[in-house]
Amino acid sequence: MRRITFAAAPLLCLGMIAGAHAAAVEHWVPGWAAAPIGYEPAIRDGLGRPFNAETVRQELRVGVAGSTVRVRLSNELADVPLRIGAASIVRLDAAGKPVAGSLRVLTFGRAADISVPARAPIVSDPLAYPVKAGERLAVSVYFPEEVALPAHAQMVDIVAGNATGALDLAAPKRVRASGVVSGLEIGGSAATRVLVTFGDSITEGAGATPGKAMSWPDQLGRLLLTNPNGRCWAVANQGISGNRLLSSGRGPNALSRFDRDVLSVPGATHVVVLEGINDIGKVKDPSKDWQPPADQLIVAYEQLLTRAKVRGLKVIFGTLLPYEGAAYADAAGEQRRQTVNSWLRANVARFDGLIDFDRAMQEPGKPTVMRLSDQIGDNLHPNDAGYTRMAEAALPVVLAQGCGA
Repeated sequence: MRRITFAAAPLLCLGMIAGAHAAAVEHWVPGWAAAPIGYEPAIRDGLGRPFNAETVRQELRVGVAGSTVRVRLSNELADVPLRIGAASIVRLDAAGKPVAGSLRVLTFGRAADISVPARAPIVSDPLAYPVKAGERLAVSVYFPEEVALPAHAQMVDIVAGNATGALDLAAPKRVRASGVVSGLEIGGSAATRVLVTFGDSITEGAGATPGKAMSWPDQLGRLLLTNPNGRCWAVANQGISGNRLLSSGRGPNALSRFDRDVLSVPGATHVVVLEGINDIGKVKDPSKDWQPPADQLIVAYEQLLTRAKVRGLKVIFGTLLPYEGAAYADAAGEQRRQTVNSWLRANVARFDGLIDFDRAMQEPGKPTVMRLSDQIGDNLHPNDAGYTRMAEAALPVVLAQGCGA
């Protein structure tokens, strides 16, 4: 095993500085993203235990074409170091089967075995590996020691031992469990604009057909690629189901994760903020959980706007979707939703755009109800058609940003 040491000779330090300078001028954009959340031992139908001397294979769907890839692994929510014993990447065909001859080893500072510090990410070395938009890849990571990953739940394949060198996994167990890969970064892409979609389950794509990339950000990305004026865009989906603006639970609250999940996305130029419906929804026990008033949600929006503008990002807000009939809906929550949406519309001149998802998703004649044909039946989450409607509502707002400097 190759070990990395930082007690380097002066010439090596100079080389490292030169390498860092070269990396700073490289152009990278997101090809896939999944914001990390806390470890979930009770994931429905999931593993329900830490990994230990096992290989976990996680599928990614590439959003933009490019010539070079690197993979971001997240240990950012852990209090202990994470050992990566080995990692590899492989192409998948249309049926999800690994493509012969496409398996490549991933290294980190040219090492295959590395320890990731607590509260830190790590990015693999750049790999010449041309990819196309829509292509499916899989990353396999071997965990030689017991680890409870505080990462985003994904459908993954698990086998015992180090199988990162295997094209096909032998009798893998497919479960919903933690996926350590939080990003795929693409070099050599034609994309010059990067849109980060920041939100909750409605941004992540809850209710969409599994494995088909039917969330509204996924569908928006495809609409942009097929539009002559939209091919400059890459889209990173940083939605977390159950996430809230001001309270942590399913993932850190939006204010605390904004720097990592938006401002640190490579090449980020724009952000769409669609978050707050989970703050508005009534809580089971008000003595233990906070249900913020509308003015506090507006303060949170102001904070996100300020922090994005300081970093030079353009900010697009989305109005909160109708939710009458949802399990946590009530009259007080609806009033807060109306207040927030009214504030967003009244302040549109301060933003770089506003996507009126509320109006796009209203049931005709019942504006407080999500369009019945475009939801999954819980009055909260769109179905594939609903996400299509959202993507179509977002498209002209994003195209209006242009592709110039």
